[in-house]
Amino acid sequence: MTDHLVTGVRKTLSADATHRHISEVCTQGAIRYTRQEVIDSIRQGDSWKTLADGYRAEIRIIDACPWEGCALGPYIATNPNSSKKDNLENLDSC
Repeated sequence: MTDHLVTGVRKTLSADATHRHISEVCTQGAIRYTRQEVIDSIRQGDSWKTLADGYRAEIRIIDACPWEGCALGPYIATNPNSSKKDNLENLDSC
């Protein structure tokens, strides 16, 4: 099992152009992984967490993008109730 710390995200415009999807995450050392690579890694037992301003949050797989009406899935997310910088959607761009 490998532990990964995510420090940034890259986003792309959704197919209907109403919002943005996380397409890649960046770990320390600016190594990029696609959303699908992260999902596959979690399913294999690896641990993925965000790291921002001293805060950490566990990344988990969810069925679909959290945007209302969006069916893109599977998707990755942290605690949707978190308003801290460690929320996956709030990380800086990489």
